[in-house]
Amino acid sequence: MARIADKIKTIGGSKETLKLVVRITDIWFVGTPGKSKQAEMIIVDSDGDQIHVICKQDQLKAWKMDLKEGCSYVMHNFKVTKNDGQYRVCDHPYKLTFVGVTIVRQCALDGVPLKKYRFVDFLDIIVGQLHNELVSCTLWDDYCVQFLEYLDQHENEGPIIVLLTNARIKEGQVSNSLKASKLTINEPLVPIEEFNQKLSELGIEIRSVLTRRSQWSSQPSGSVQLSSRETFISKSEAKSISEINNLCEEFVCVTVGTITRILMDNHSWCYPSCIQCYKKTYVYPEPFVCPCGKHNDRAVLRYRVEVMVNYKDENTKFLLWNHECTELIGQLTDEVNTLKIEDGDLDLNASPKALDKLLGHLFAIKVKIQLQYKNSTVLKCSSDLTLINDVLDMLPGVQLLHRLILIVCSIQQSIYIAADHDPVIGLPLAPTK
Repeated sequence: MARIADKIKTIGGSKETLKLVVRITDIWFVGTPGKSKQAEMIIVDSDGDQIHVICKQDQLKAWKMDLKEGCSYVMHNFKVTKNDGQYRVCDHPYKLTFVGVTIVRQCALDGVPLKKYRFVDFLDIIVGQLHNELVSCTLWDDYCVQFLEYLDQHENEGPIIVLLTNARIKEGQVSNSLKASKLTINEPLVPIEEFNQKLSELGIEIRSVLTRRSQWSSQPSGSVQLSSRETFISKSEAKSISEINNLCEEFVCVTVGTITRILMDNHSWCYPSCIQCYKKTYVYPEPFVCPCGKHNDRAVLRYRVEVMVNYKDENTKFLLWNHECTELIGQLTDEVNTLKIEDGDLDLNASPKALDKLLGHLFAIKVKIQLQYKNSTVLKCSSDLTLINDVLDMLPGVQLLHRLILIVCSIQQSIYIAADHDPVIGLPLAPTK
């Protein structure tokens, strides 16, 4: 006799021989670029109940090609564990993990609902009275770049309505999860259209206070512009490069160093990706549909550059991603690759001369040590001399000589500030789109 399908709301810790009739509404992959470590997803049943499911690396190879967002399935047998992590993508008290006897069979199921958004009330984010019903939202890394690129291209086109799924809520603020979140901006989705319609019906006029990046500042494009010293240093400690090399745990810290070398290992200087979710694609440059559901006319190139950073005879490897490289080099990856091809370097793996702009400059660097990925990712990077001095003050054993060198550089910069290029970092003064 066939097993009757279990309901998600009845899942507890005592039964793992489950049969579920569900749809995958969200799926994301966790791991290094080009090598997924595990897949995570949210599934929903016919009652609209949701649960978080994990397919770890040992099972992912068997099931990766079968797991597709928006498709419906019959699934059997999972390990059931408590959903008690710090950040939970579902309210269900348990979550599921694929095991060796898990079965996944795709089939057309009309009775299982499509993706349904569950919006969090502002009052659930901030306890107490809200000031003008505003909530602070922080977009990190590629999500920040995605928003800024949209702002550059669609200035003065009406209100910007953002849909951020699987967001993190902490201390009264909203931010994106680096893997689980998806950012949608002014796309023709029902929730966005309904929100826009409601604004129109209520006669509410939204006036953006945001401006394009090209209007933000006349400071060098080679440094990430920060609102304050606190923004750069917040939630981190100052560590010397020698201390960073000896860290045995995941850690966020600030340091000072000079980029002395571009490292070429098994990765190229860039990678082709989806325009929306920034995941690497292997079908470049043909049109393709990303696992996130976005149709791409072509892949978008994004920087991934590993560098050697040196300070006081100590050195270590840091990884620079697209946002940081774009700021430091002053050119988008596609622009650099086009110029490289025009010079006769047709192979994507051929390193462009533009990477040399990274070399020989002293930076204050905020970095995240990621032992599980065996890398140290640069979160922020600045050539601002005041900020460099501030970080130096926080490091142990800083000699006066280093302070004097930086003061001289600061004076030189003020003398040559009218030149076409910054004499300290060798990059254009006017920000580049």
